[in-house]
Amino acid sequence: MKKLFLKTLCTSAVALAPMAGSAACIDAYMTGLNEFEQGQTVSKPSFRVNELLVLCFTPNQSGFVSVYDAPIEGDFQQLYPNILTHPDGETYTEVEAGTQYCFGGRDSFPLYHPPEEGIGIGKISITLTSREDYQLDDDDYAIPGQKVTKSTMNLHLSNHQKSQAKCSARDVTYLDYRITN
Repeated sequence: MKKLFLKTLCTSAVALAPMAGSAACIDAYMTGLNEFEQGQTVSKPSFRVNELLVLCFTPNQSGFVSVYDAPIEGDFQQLYPNILTHPDGETYTEVEAGTQYCFGGRDSFPLYHPPEEGIGIGKISITLTSREDYQLDDDDYAIPGQKVTKSTMNLHLSNHQKSQAKCSARDVTYLDYRITN
């Protein structure tokens, strides 16, 4: 299965740390591993092929979350939860308000863009819902917990409010990025 971000086995899946208040219902950023380890907490606009990445988000309301990557071509790939973080195949997971969740650090599965998936622009979608039934159903997945067709995902995302200071029942935050050689 082709995925934008490859994952390897690890014992710890999520780094959790408290975080201060913010201006959006879902605060998020994606940066390089080196920058993350140096304390950078803002999104980096572009990454090189094979560069290790770290993705962090903080929901400002408790609820249920799922994280997807939309490559230039093809279907959406689910990044979190995944088989490493949720071996029973859950397609969303409960999160707590004010807690930062990070993936791609040394205590989690690695994130990177492999060369065979090309260069160009992509988008991360982080969905936060107040109820479980606002997340995708298992039947919506082309491959449960891994892949969602572009048309199904776009319809699903159209029911979400772009993250603002006041949370709604269905919020989404987008992170745009560019992959270069």
